[in-house]
Amino acid sequence: MDIAITAAGLHPTTESCLEALQWLHERREFHNVLDMGCGNGILSVASAGIWQAPILAVDVSEKAVQDTQGMVDKHQLQSLVTVAHSNGFSNPLIKNNSPYDLILFNLLAEPIVQMASAVNNHIAPNGVIVLSGILAWLEESVINTYTALGFVFIHEIVNNPWRTHIACHKEKTEKS
Repeated sequence: MDIAITAAGLHPTTESCLEALQWLHERREFHNVLDMGCGNGILSVASAGIWQAPILAVDVSEKAVQDTQGMVDKHQLQSLVTVAHSNGFSNPLIKNNSPYDLILFNLLAEPIVQMASAVNNHIAPNGVIVLSGILAWLEESVINTYTALGFVFIHEIVNNPWRTHIACHKEKTEKS
């Protein structure tokens, strides 16, 4: 399946996330993806198109959930993408479908840091996270928080003043 998604006119953090997905596509396969803060659903649709993997797309905003469902319906990806309302990791579907080998965040630094322990509880061994929506002056806080949880930062995309990071959980084992 080939889903054509153009980055033209998108927010710089969304552009960077699409670039991160392309970078990952050249290096890894994913089989269970969580799009935390799915917004309009573009990252969920792109991920489904790239990996043909189940995607759980969640957002705290009811409008975002509706927009994502519309995007999923437009691209006929209902068999791959499940859309749900969730305040952070609170929706039981998140736990039921855990662990994830890829978790996407296109939020802001503060909620990304606040959800770090929940991310750690839902990431698969050697799982990957994409962290986007980070302003340059808040980058250190995000990196320090996730490094302390065993994530190793493997790639950075700069779209000033925004930063997008890709990190892999190197220390987590099946028994963690």
